[in-house]
Amino acid sequence: LHNIEVQPDLFIHTDYMVKGLDHKFTLYDDGKTSVEVENRYELELINEINYEVSSVYAVFNNEAPSKPIIYLLDIKVTSNTFGIIRKPLLYFNFENINFLDQIILKYKLRISHIVKVRDGCGFGGNRKSTSFVYAFLSVMKTKYLLIDTQVDFSISHLKFYVNKYNLDLFSYDLNHCAEIMTWSGFKVQVFSTDFKSVPMNNQIFEALLHLIKSMNQKK
Repeated sequence: LHNIEVQPDLFIHTDYMVKGLDHKFTLYDDGKTSVEVENRYELELINEINYEVSSVYAVFNNEAPSKPIIYLLDIKVTSNTFGIIRKPLLYFNFENINFLDQIILKYKLRISHIVKVRDGCGFGGNRKSTSFVYAFLSVMKTKYLLIDTQVDFSISHLKFYVNKYNLDLFSYDLNHCAEIMTWSGFKVQVFSTDFKSVPMNNQIFEALLHLIKSMNQKK
C-alpha cells in the first residue's frame, strides 16, 4: 500500500480534546471506508510523568482532561478496496508536544511510521505544528512518513529537547514513495528514510523541510 513495505502492528493516536470513548461505536464512515471500535480497555501509566496541556500549545487547554487518559482499542477497518483489517490502537488523551516529550523522547520509543496530517494548527486547537519532530527521526528509528506539506521550524524546540535528553541527531535522505491526493482535505506525501552518519544541523533540517513543503507545489 503506497509503496510501504512494512505495515505497523500497533497504532498510536494522540488527541487532547476527546474525554471518553464508548466501548463500541463508529469513529469514521464515508461510505467507502468505516472505522469501528470493537472493544475498549482503559490503561494507566506505571511511571509518573509530567502530564500537561499547556496554553502555549493548546487553544482549548481548559477543556482537556486534568490527568492522562489512555485506552487500548480494538479497531476494525472495513474498506471497499482492502476488505476488513483489525489492529490494536493506543489512544492517548495527550497534547502532541507533551506526548513527544514525556513518552517518546523520555523513553526513547521506536516509532516506525509517523502520520502527521492536519495537526490542528488553527481551528483544530493546536497552536504549534509538530513538524519539528522530523528532526528526531534518527532517535525514533522512523522508516516511513505519511505527512501533509505544512511545516514549522522551531530552533528553540529543537535545542531544548536535544539538551534535555542529551540526544545525538543524524541526517537522512527522504525518498518519495507515493502521493495520497486527499486525506482530511489535504494532499499527503509518503516518504521512506535513509539514515546517514552525518550529524543533523539546522541547514540540513531546513533543507528537508523545504523539500517537504515544496511537494505541495508539484503537479
